[in-house]
Amino acid sequence: MPDPVDAPVQPIPFAVELQMEAARRLGMRARILDPEYGYLFEIEHEGRTRAMLGGRSPLNDAIASRLAEDKFYTLLLLQQAGFRVPRTVRCLSDYWEAKEDYRDRIGLEPAFELARAIGYPLVVKPNRLSHGKGISVARDEAGLESAIDRVFELDTIALAQELAPGRDFRLDFLDGEFLVGYERSGVCLRGDGRRSIRELFEAYDPRFAGEARQGRLTTCAEWRRAVDERGRSPDTVLPEGEELVFEAEILNLNRLAVARPITELPAATIEACLAMGEVLKLRHFGVDLRAPSLEEIPQAATILELNASPLLLHLFRLGHTELVLGCQMRVLRKALESL
Repeated sequence: MPDPVDAPVQPIPFAVELQMEAARRLGMRARILDPEYGYLFEIEHEGRTRAMLGGRSPLNDAIASRLAEDKFYTLLLLQQAGFRVPRTVRCLSDYWEAKEDYRDRIGLEPAFELARAIGYPLVVKPNRLSHGKGISVARDEAGLESAIDRVFELDTIALAQELAPGRDFRLDFLDGEFLVGYERSGVCLRGDGRRSIRELFEAYDPRFAGEARQGRLTTCAEWRRAVDERGRSPDTVLPEGEELVFEAEILNLNRLAVARPITELPAATIEACLAMGEVLKLRHFGVDLRAPSLEEIPQAATILELNASPLLLHLFRLGHTELVLGCQMRVLRKALESL
């Protein structure tokens, strides 16, 4: 990708690089304002200038963005608006900033109560973080306690949540219009009798190329189940015709999942998702949900969260370059028009 940066930065964060390339294609001037780290940059066109920060959307106001960052509050508001959400409880860490006012709510008991009410498995996740950080599935009381303790190393609020059924979708919207979406699915490799699991991964998805990236994949639970526990290794040659399926109840594009782009939606689905964004007053947002199909949204959908800064890095890395840049160009046009 051509480098439009005035002051050289090594390396430019990829979220910034993507947006600066979109700015360049629009004929905008784009420059890094913080060469030491590269996250603060500026776009300028026809006398209008806007400072930008990493992958954050410039179109949502502070309250809307803050609400979307709080997964529990987002679900509470959506539920009150009539949308189906997974049953979810909060567990507060002993390091929570307002713990003295809510001493009786510190600890893991809300999660244990939920488990007694609906059983296992339960999804455990941080309330505030993104990109799948800290998320896991607990299958028993010991696993639940361990999962929440791991979240408390990252966030002061841990969520325990019902596991939602259905296919896994992300759908992005911009100022009342569908922007783009994708369906997540697990990785499935087919052996050819010649290439190792490592080589099959690199051919299957360009995001999996390189030792560093593959090294991170080997720490995933789905890798352990499909490879380690079956006595295989990254260098194992998969027999011809044999499939290696990486199953996961939580599909995360930062781990062992892939995405299929969606460029068209049923009108009823668009209307329902725009209504979700309106609950939080979001202009630019992504909806994470599970449903049997796109045609059964919202009536059979479970809404997992809203994202106030949807950036399509994984689709870009999967090779959908022009689709992603086209979407980002639309966002940047709106950013300058809104000044």
